Amino acid sequence: MLKIEQLELAYGSTPVLTDLSLQVQPGEVLGLIGPNGAGKSSLIRALSGVLAPRRGRISFNGQDLLAMPEAQRARLVSVVPQSTQLPPAFTVYECVALGRTPHLNWLGSLGAQDRAKIDWAMQVTESAALKNRRAGELSGGEQQRVLLARALAQDCPILLLDEPTAHLDLHHQVAILNVVRSLARERELAVLVALHDLNLASLFAQRLALLVNGRLQAEGTPAQVLTREALQQAYSVSTRILPNPETGQPWVVLQDK
Repeated sequence: MLKIEQLELAYGSTPVLTDLSLQVQPGEVLGLIGPNGAGKSSLIRALSGVLAPRRGRISFNGQDLLAMPEAQRARLVSVVPQSTQLPPAFTVYECVALGRTPHLNWLGSLGAQDRAKIDWAMQVTESAALKNRRAGELSGGEQQRVLLARALAQDCPILLLDEPTAHLDLHHQVAILNVVRSLARERELAVLVALHDLNLASLFAQRLALLVNGRLQAEGTPAQVLTREALQQAYSVSTRILPNPETGQPWVVLQDK
């Protein structure tokens, strides 16, 4: 289990997250939602070890993630960051292969198991056809799929995703989130995904955490979190919450004032 306890983050003297506690169980997708500047990306940076907390603890199955050597943490946590530029001269295959770095032997060479995981990751993210393309030639959506393939090739029990559907068309938005949800269930991954699209979050996450001004405003099932009152307070917009005709999950519809 991924456990976040009383986490506080700041940039200099400016607080970003205050007294945040969350848990993500193996096999679960927790959707992180909230307006711009709420602290979603900062939380993912802290969980990946990039941003040091001012206070609090982050653990996985009782082990303190932030006290681990970076190489050990990289075998437990994989990240799909937001808008990261891939090495432009690398092929797509080489970019995805970077995900295997924490698992390589002292020679640093890819073995048969490494290559199998790379091929699998490219297949499930629909990026196999791009394998010989240079990263600098890719569209934003193609780069996003390659970033996810790299994270999946890393083969970690914790998967963090920061706006993974950015730049993707509708087909690939649904395809990528289906892959993430299926892998969480089949491989018992603890998945934390930050999403702006509330309806995608409602469809693909078992639980949601709503951040507002660096604090946890609501946590629970989509039906418990996606209420008119909570969204009005968080986003200052009027909404209607309808049942999705296919799934019964909450469906957020904007209203004119």
